[in-house]
Amino acid sequence: MKKGLFFVLLLALFVALIGGVVGAQDEPKVLVTGRQMGSSDIPTIDPALAEDVPSVQVIDELFVGLVRINEETAAAEPGMATGWTVSDDGLTYTFSIRPDVPWVRYNAGSGAVEQLTDADGNPMFVTAQDFAYGILRALSPETASPYLYVYQPWIAGGLAYASGEGAMEDVAIRAVDATTLEVTMARASSVTPLIFGMWGFMAQPQSIIDEYAEFWIDPENIATYGPFALKEWVRGDGGSLTMIKNPLWPGTDAVPSSSIDEVQFVFLDETVQLTNFEAGTLDVSEVPGTEIDRVRASAELSAAYAVSPGTCTYYYGFNVEREPFTDARARLAFSMAIDRAAITEDVLGAGEIPANFFALPSLNAAPVLAQFPEGGVFSDAAAASALWEEYLTDVGKSASDFNLTLFHNENTLHSTIAQAIQQMWSETLGVTVQIATADFATYLDTRGNYDVYRAGWCYDYPDAHNFYYDAGFHSDLIEENDTHWTNSDYDALIDQGFAAPTVEERINLYAQAEQILVHDDPAMAPIYYYVTDDLTAPGITRTYSNITREHYEKWDINR
Repeated sequence: MKKGLFFVLLLALFVALIGGVVGAQDEPKVLVTGRQMGSSDIPTIDPALAEDVPSVQVIDELFVGLVRINEETAAAEPGMATGWTVSDDGLTYTFSIRPDVPWVRYNAGSGAVEQLTDADGNPMFVTAQDFAYGILRALSPETASPYLYVYQPWIAGGLAYASGEGAMEDVAIRAVDATTLEVTMARASSVTPLIFGMWGFMAQPQSIIDEYAEFWIDPENIATYGPFALKEWVRGDGGSLTMIKNPLWPGTDAVPSSSIDEVQFVFLDETVQLTNFEAGTLDVSEVPGTEIDRVRASAELSAAYAVSPGTCTYYYGFNVEREPFTDARARLAFSMAIDRAAITEDVLGAGEIPANFFALPSLNAAPVLAQFPEGGVFSDAAAASALWEEYLTDVGKSASDFNLTLFHNENTLHSTIAQAIQQMWSETLGVTVQIATADFATYLDTRGNYDVYRAGWCYDYPDAHNFYYDAGFHSDLIEENDTHWTNSDYDALIDQGFAAPTVEERINLYAQAEQILVHDDPAMAPIYYYVTDDLTAPGITRTYSNITREHYEKWDINR
């Protein structure tokens, strides 16, 4: 009797242990992150309408472009295109597209990601026509994409169509067959492959969009095809968005099948993120600037803390239609009067780098200080004061004649920087500067009405052209340029740099353009290059991105 009971108990223990192992193996790997999300809801996950970092982060995981931008090297890798050829004149790109990637949707009822079928019950696969439709939708004036000005100059016929002056049929995009897409560009450039990694040029599901209109991005309606699918979206401030692994994504070298089962993005302020990280409820957290010293001093937190190069330049734009900034000497004096090292070391302190040029030094074809040590703009209080006095003497005014306003969106960090620079301008130039603020939407709409405004440009694709042209300083985009500045010599150099056949030629041309933009006829004052810093919980294997988005399918959780 006792012996039989022993074997029964032993069997029960064995079953319990096996069950425990199976349960552990079946436990989903869920990553919770607040990185780059902010405390507000994600505006959209429609590829044709997105313009902000949180939206693009999610889109880049639900969809895959023809080209995939490697998050560590910033190189253009095959995405949905297995490869492409380029015509001898450098204008026509022919993409070969994978035939085996289905459109999918998460079914909340079954708790599974399911392949979609068309009206006839046939499985829906991503085709060249889906890419042609997606690109044309992003270019359509009816869609009113906020990034239309970035997209429209690239494809032949795109500018006329986007402006309403041309027909969609004249845009040089053609689905040769289900797996072949042909696109002819307006101009040849080495930058072109990177453009096909942008979110607006991703495949989009026409039948779903036609059926649900603006509601097609709701979780119960959306169709996607990338390494993740949309599981849940809790709207509003303090909400969240959850992606679930798409088991029907076949996986590629550049975009593998995910090791993580779910990624939950939470919309939290940096301070709340850090609190949750320390409580163990958040796996990846941003670090408020006020907490960096404490994080670095903590053995536990410092081990989780990492800093990598950022993807943005912080700058001040001058309104060249308002005195004294109608004169280039005044603009240069105000720029040189900014002590950039004091801003990065005393105000920020996370390793940010003082900016002498506008374009990030990490970008393809960007001039760098080591190569052009006398280029760009430098902080020099004495030279700033002398130049300012020269200007005042010539126009017959004194510093007290100007009552200027510096404008920024509401943010504690921006306010701290503005107050520091306000003091620098007062001490070096003797001017009185008021500071005005507004919510982000109002700031974007009205910053061109102020004397000086704070701004930042984060690259959309890793090439200097994205800064020099797309940021709005080229006169083609004067409506996007809140400084109201134009310079024909600058335009010519940017146009030449875009088409130059070698990187070396492009760098030299862009260096000359930089000198005009930030020194000779400055439209703006570059202040610093951002860094990316965050905390990652133990047991998480990850990549550290050098672009504005993470590729979570390359991450893993082992804990």
